Order: sequence, then C-alpha cells, then structure tokens
Amino acid sequence: MSYLDNIRTFVRVYELGSMSAAGRDLRISPAVTSSRISQLEEHLSVRLFQRTTRSLAPTEQGKAFYGGACEILESVENAEAQVVNITENPKGALYVAAPLGVGRRLIAPQVPLFLKEYPEVLVRLRLTDRKVDLTTEGLDLSFFLGQPEDSNLRIRKIADVERVLVASPQYIEAHGKPASGDDLTGGKHECLNLRYPGATEFQWRLVTADGPRKFRVAGRYES
Repeated sequence: MSYLDNIRTFVRVYELGSMSAAGRDLRISPAVTSSRISQLEEHLSVRLFQRTTRSLAPTEQGKAFYGGACEILESVENAEAQVVNITENPKGALYVAAPLGVGRRLIAPQVPLFLKEYPEVLVRLRLTDRKVDLTTEGLDLSFFLGQPEDSNLRIRKIADVERVLVASPQYIEAHGKPASGDDLTGGKHECLNLRYPGATEFQWRLVTADGPRKFRVAGRYES
C-alpha cells in the first residue's frame, strides 16, 4: 500500500471525523480505510486516533501529525502541478543529434516549425556521422540510421529509408551490369565503400529473392 495513500486517508479521516465518511470521500471501503490508518500507526509506532464503537477522536500525536501531513500532500500537489505545466507548456533546452545527411535534409527544416509551436524551447541540434552516446554526451534525443546497439534506449521507428543501386552509363558499358549481389563481391566491381553510423565494416545490405543479405564490397573510393 502506498505510504502517500495512507497519509491522504489519515487527513480525510481527521477532517471528516469518521472512517466511513472518509472512505466514501475517497471511494474506498471502510475496511480499506481502517487498514490504511492501522498501517500508518504501525509505521509511526503511535496511535493517531482513539476509537470506540461510537466515536473517533485524534490523539495528541494525531493532532501533531496532521499539520505535517497536510504540508506533504500540498507539496506533492504543487510538484504534480509543475510537471503538468511543463508537459503542457514545454520549456528549456532540448539537445538533439542526427546524422549529417538526415539532419540537413529532414530534421533541420522541421526545427523552425517546432519552435513556432513551442517558443520557450531552445533546440541544440548537433549534426554528426560519428556514433554518439546519449547518456555520456547529455543528449535528450538522437536520430539513427539503422538499429542502435543499445537495447535499453526507447526507440521509435520514424520511416523506412529506401536505397537503390546506381551506376553511370559509362561504367555499365565498360564493366557490365551485375546480375546479383554476389557479382559485386570479390573485386569484380568498383564499389563505393559506405560506412554508415554504427557500422563496423564496409558492406552493402541488399534485398534479394531470399530476403535481405549483407555483401562485403570493395573499391578504391569510400564515403
């Protein structure tokens, strides 16, 4: 049982002067009301109320505890109100990281629209193709290409990025058109080596008749 619920129940019993009335006010049964008071008394090792079959009155310890209990509940309500206000009216700095290409083409153009809707937020956008660490670098949000290795992150898929293979007409005329991904390996073609953020090796991931496959390609150029 929540200690805060016990305190809230105590305050209502104290103010209404009745277990049953407090229970109705909190929409709980008299048995639950009595149980919460008993748990609170056990925790404090004091009697908060003198109870008889016909009356209920706070003890001196109960009277002393009431003031502090009200302050606790008021503090919690104020804290909750502040959280709600920040949620409804966001403010402060938002630190965001994104790969260079994605950031320039997709993320950066959306920042002015975001700031128009949330004028009290300051966006710090970092564009980099290196692997970033949200925790150690103080980031609130980061965009990734591919699947981040850290499974403890809260991840949401934004969109699929379609990739296509291209070559100049002159290259096809000189080297021929590859029939499959296997034709791209073993130095048979001059491939552009791409190392995407988080990748540990140069490779192309292609969709084949058997599903997605990774091909280790080679070439004299890299990006």
